[in-house]
Amino acid sequence: EEKVGSPERPLSDLGLISYRSYWKEVLLRYMYNFKGKEISIKEISQETAVNPVDIVSTLQSLQMLKYWKGKHLVLKRQDLIDDWKAKETKRGNSKTIDPGSLKWTPPKGT
Repeated sequence: EEKVGSPERPLSDLGLISYRSYWKEVLLRYMYNFKGKEISIKEISQETAVNPVDIVSTLQSLQMLKYWKGKHLVLKRQDLIDDWKAKETKRGNSKTIDPGSLKWTPPKGT
């Protein structure tokens, strides 16, 4: 649908762990593929469809958000990205979706 989304709140402790794991993977994949110099939370949200609040909380948990000289900065922590990529390579690409098997269509008029 190309809409930003978020899970229903409040999240249980287990729900937060599960979603945080997903958001972490999405953000690290995004950072791995990002080739620009400057990035914004809004831009990440639009590209990944993850809610900005969830992006900020995940970046904070990864220590990838810093407040410096009156601005919030997103840090591209190469160590975390490299660890994620190594695990991803070791796991293989088992998370593929066959587009031909999808039969869902977005609701009309929303």
